[in-house]
Amino acid sequence: MDQKFNFKKMNFINLAPFEPKKNYMMDQEKDLTILIKTLEREAHLIQLLHSIKNYEFSGQIIIADDSLIPYGERILSKFANLNITYLDLPYDTGTAEGRNRMLELVQTPYFLLCDDDFVIDRRTRIPLMKKLLNGNELDILGGVFLQHNRKTRIGQYLLRLNKYLNFYNWVLPSFQSFEYHAGFYIEKDKISLLPIEYRDPVTLCDLTHNFFLARTEKVKSFGGWNPILKGGEHQNFFIRAKLAGLNVGTTRKCGVIHDQWTPNSEAYQALRKRGNEYQMLALEEFGVSKLENYGEVLGGKFGI
Repeated sequence: MDQKFNFKKMNFINLAPFEPKKNYMMDQEKDLTILIKTLEREAHLIQLLHSIKNYEFSGQIIIADDSLIPYGERILSKFANLNITYLDLPYDTGTAEGRNRMLELVQTPYFLLCDDDFVIDRRTRIPLMKKLLNGNELDILGGVFLQHNRKTRIGQYLLRLNKYLNFYNWVLPSFQSFEYHAGFYIEKDKISLLPIEYRDPVTLCDLTHNFFLARTEKVKSFGGWNPILKGGEHQNFFIRAKLAGLNVGTTRKCGVIHDQWTPNSEAYQALRKRGNEYQMLALEEFGVSKLENYGEVLGGKFGI
């Protein structure tokens, strides 16, 4: 999982704007749409769109913005050469409903789900994701997050250093990866998480990261995300997918940078604090109050 950090390989990246080497460009992908839900994080979104632009992606990008004051006009002006459909939603519509609204507009056979605090680089490998998804007869394929490990001392140090460097528009790249995958064991009155050992190149699982490639019609077939959820929607979505019979996998060969250095707004942080309330709602749909073994498999807790 996590790689040892090598100070001899420490290189700084200028983020004004993010500029990957041209030989790492994504192939043109006319048959997929990138979906991005954003809330009170304009700086994060701009960074993500710069990374997409520099890879010369010409497919459709759909953005759903439920900020108090949406920033669509500025985004569309700044990225006029990208094929963006921008949805201004009522304030705090929620992540789940925002994604559903975008999903309704997707007309390509595949979509790539992104959070607004991602950065695409040479390790993202979207064409490879599609090849692995089709070759393994999957409906959803997730990748890894490339980020510093908050649980290690070196990771905490690098996060603090990045926050300082961010004032000068620089950041240290992450040489570590964060995996998030597990299986579900669903009974009449209980849902448990099961650890799954990773195997290259693709590991079958039931739960993976928010960064994933999916078959559009397969996700539409079970209704996508539970629209009432403004937290806990991720776990709920993958339980829904399993009950609907979708095949899910994850791979270490593809990933996305997770921005842990750009400060979040106070408005965003306040909305993020209500997670437990929505975790309970996320599980009520299935008649349970918690995900058993969550702490043992993924760390933390979910539900009661």
